[in-house]
Amino acid sequence: MISEDRKKHIFGVAGFLKDYAEKENMPQEEIEELFVLGLLHDIGYAFLEEKDYCNHEQVGGEILKNQGYKVYYHGVANCPYQSRVLDLLNWADMRVDSSGNIVTLDGRLEELSTRYNVPIKELNSYPIVCELKRKVFK
Repeated sequence: MISEDRKKHIFGVAGFLKDYAEKENMPQEEIEELFVLGLLHDIGYAFLEEKDYCNHEQVGGEILKNQGYKVYYHGVANCPYQSRVLDLLNWADMRVDSSGNIVTLDGRLEELSTRYNVPIKELNSYPIVCELKRKVFK
């Protein structure tokens, strides 16, 4: 089941992507694609028990892949494919906290570290944020 906070995060990511795409004057079709991708990026949570949430990216990715989406995995270091849309999704996912607020990349890592009681450098998201920083996503 998707929690109320998760819904805030999901809508925050979708809105962040839409706002970014509009500011970049992307074609309407791309704006819509990014918004829908933001809405669906955490779909894996709906099909898992809480104890298995750490697999939401893989489960959700398979669902989206089977439905024909061009971008399906997110939050996976060394993803089997790379694209600008995947980078945008990972960037948005790491810029919106669990309550739907826009935060810095480092702020999001701190939030995840506290939530999961894991040192920042041991988070699955840490290498993704390092890569985003190398690609100049702020």
